[in-house]
Amino acid sequence: MFFISRVTKDPHVRQAEFLDAAQELFLVAGYQQTNVQDIVKKVKVAQGTFYYYFPSKEALLEAIVTRHAQEMLTKVNSQLPDTASPLEKLQLFINLFYKLSYSGDLGLLSKMLYKEQQGELINKLWRQTQVIVIPILIPLVEQCNQAGLTRVEHIKEVIGFFIGIMASLLEAISPAEFGHETDPEIVRIKIEIAENLIVSLFGAPAGSISLDLPFS
Repeated sequence: MFFISRVTKDPHVRQAEFLDAAQELFLVAGYQQTNVQDIVKKVKVAQGTFYYYFPSKEALLEAIVTRHAQEMLTKVNSQLPDTASPLEKLQLFINLFYKLSYSGDLGLLSKMLYKEQQGELINKLWRQTQVIVIPILIPLVEQCNQAGLTRVEHIKEVIGFFIGIMASLLEAISPAEFGHETDPEIVRIKIEIAENLIVSLFGAPAGSISLDLPFS
């Protein structure tokens, strides 16, 4: 008697297959219209295999966003010049983070979720992104303090408020297709307010934070 051994894949490879398949389906059909059956059919596995890796479709979406957020932060860090001062790096981090948030597949996923009015899910994904961003920001602020460029006593608490400003800024001046502010003068005012708030929050020199954020 002959037995056919079951072919198994590395868990990381299988998980990546789920992420890639789901992302493609979400971008084509939408998050709401895509179900678990569609995903397992595309990956060509049993439904039980899906639930071995992910408890729900929402958890799978969270994993997709986490992967993009980590890739985005890697790109941001790779573009921060070693010769820049810690404060310049912090400023570049803000600018690059914003630009990358609305570009590529992450931007397409965001646009899809906005179109479907998935406000609660978007907020949850943003909170998840914060968990990834905070460990990057803490050493940056510590370096700014050590260089005498900022005066931040309670770094984690201040970063919490800083992320709130970032979220408001992302919401206030996101691209036109997200249905937010389109008046250039109002957008300019909001950017200026955000710059002043960040300077005050970090105890940085007046005018030391200049945000170069595109909008349409």
